[in-house]
Amino acid sequence: MGRLYFQSDQVPRSILSTGRVGTNRDLLGSDGEFFGTDPVALEVPIENGRDQLLNLDDNGFCLRRHEWAHIDYYDNEMVIDKYYAECEDIVRKTTGASKALAFDHNIRAKQRKQAGDRLRGGSAVQEPLVSYGIHNDYTVTSAEQRIRQLAKPPSQNDTRRNADGSSLLGAAEVDTLLQKRWLFVNVWRNIAETPVESFPLAACDAQSTALDDLIVFEIRYADRTGENYFARYSKQQRWFYFPRMEKDEVMLLKCWDSRGRDFKPKGAEGGEVPATFSLHGSFEEVASLHDAKDRESIEVRLVAFFE
Repeated sequence: MGRLYFQSDQVPRSILSTGRVGTNRDLLGSDGEFFGTDPVALEVPIENGRDQLLNLDDNGFCLRRHEWAHIDYYDNEMVIDKYYAECEDIVRKTTGASKALAFDHNIRAKQRKQAGDRLRGGSAVQEPLVSYGIHNDYTVTSAEQRIRQLAKPPSQNDTRRNADGSSLLGAAEVDTLLQKRWLFVNVWRNIAETPVESFPLAACDAQSTALDDLIVFEIRYADRTGENYFARYSKQQRWFYFPRMEKDEVMLLKCWDSRGRDFKPKGAEGGEVPATFSLHGSFEEVASLHDAKDRESIEVRLVAFFE
């Protein structure tokens, strides 16, 4: 069992924004007070994903072994210059995409966050998303919108920037890319020398998520507004995690797929896959040890395109 935070029945369900649920996010990546939310902690069954055959297209997440020459993940420029390319390679090989582009990342470590630590040359260290609530990083509106934003000059909140200040995608190619299959994937990794003992990441089997579970949550930046999905709990949801993840393992988490069955645009080219995205969030293990080591992790956000 694990303790996950969901939204209560008092929060209106909607796959489109109501403007009534959200937060303001500052330039260091930290959120202000939330509005319109009502998180409730529930103890739910969370299965060991290591015992299952899980994949991105069917379930929305998977585990991969990935050994490489690790870097100082608290150095923002080193992550962008070296680790982003590794993540792009992982995503291309796992999904078969012709192109993958890493554009953002977060480091999470509770004790460092409480100490006010920042990445060298980057944003603030963040806490594992526990009481923040179960969520997905994009919505039916914000997923395509985020790709179009990557075809514009970088904004104040954009982590990756071309040296000349140009956009990461060419404006002329965006409409063509959007006509074919594209997806958002996060590459999640433990960056400590010891296995994850506290606040592991849980993911929901995409085929067990219903549209009625979803709530649009607005993230208001200085110069744009993004959207996530929060969620209510239902007994049909199946939750998994990968216990004691090591530094040489990565979890791939699908955050949107343009060919996902529930949200595939009418008339879009190509077939469907069962998983559009996987709800996810860190959780408190009910039986966890009080002296568990602090979790330190990185998630890199990527968009992948297919021929």
